[in-house]
Amino acid sequence: MLPRQEKREREMRTIKAAACAALLAGAAAPALAQSEVGDMLDRFAADYMEDPTFTRDWLFGVEIGGEMWTLSLDRDTASYEIRRGTPPEPVFYFTGTPEIFERIGHGEITALTAMGRAFENDPVPFDIQLMDGAGFDPAILSFAFHFWTRGFPEILNYRELDTREIHGANGALIYYQPGFRSGFGHVAPGQHANEDPESRSNPFPTMFIVTEGRLIARIGGEDTEMEGGQLVIIPAGVDHEFLNPFGEPAYFFLFMFGEGA
Repeated sequence: MLPRQEKREREMRTIKAAACAALLAGAAAPALAQSEVGDMLDRFAADYMEDPTFTRDWLFGVEIGGEMWTLSLDRDTASYEIRRGTPPEPVFYFTGTPEIFERIGHGEITALTAMGRAFENDPVPFDIQLMDGAGFDPAILSFAFHFWTRGFPEILNYRELDTREIHGANGALIYYQPGFRSGFGHVAPGQHANEDPESRSNPFPTMFIVTEGRLIARIGGEDTEMEGGQLVIIPAGVDHEFLNPFGEPAYFFLFMFGEGA
C-alpha cells in the first residue's frame, strides 16, 4: 500500500494531467467549415482577376474535405463564379485536406510545395486530379502558382514559407511551366538528398545553388564540398546527391530546365 501522502500526490498528478488534456482538446482549432472554404476561394478568385497571367478562361474544381466546388473564370468579362458541386464537364480539380488548404490560404506554404512529391505514388496533402475524360494541360502547373498566390507583384517571403521533406531534403516548390522548374530548401544535418538510386538523375539539366552553409555534392559518384556562394550545373542524365555531414543546415535554390523539365 502507498503511504497516504504519496497516494494523494499521485491522485493530484492524475487530476492535473486529465485537466490539461481536456483544456488542450477544448483549445484545438475547429475544422474548417465549408462556408470558410467558399470565402477563401472567393478571395483567391477575386485576386486572380487582376493577375496579368489571366489571359484565358478557366473551368476547374476544388475538392476540400471531400466536398467539391466549381470555379469558372471568364477572361472577357473579368468575372468569376463559384458554386458548390461538381464541374459540368470533365476538367481538372485541386484536392486537399482542410488543414493544408487553410495553410495555403494563410500564406504559410505554397500550393505547389503542398503538391511536391519524389515519386508519382507518394501521398501529398494537396494535389491536381483529372475527372474521367479530362486531359492534362501543362499550363495548369503555372496556373496553380498564379491562382494560389495572391497579390501583385507575386512576392514570396521564401525564408518564412514552410517546406516539406521531398527527395530526402526539406524542399519547397516555387514555379513550374513546361521546360522550367524551380525550388528552394535546405539539407539539414544528417540528411541525404536523392539517396534513393531511382531519384538521382534527371533527363534535363539541373542548376543547384548553395546560398548558405556547407554540404557534400556527390556528382557522378565524385564527392565535392560546396558552400554558400557556389553553384553547380548538372548535365542531363548525370547522377547527383547532396549530403550534409556538418552541424548546420545548408540552404539552396534549385532550377531545372530544358526539354522535359
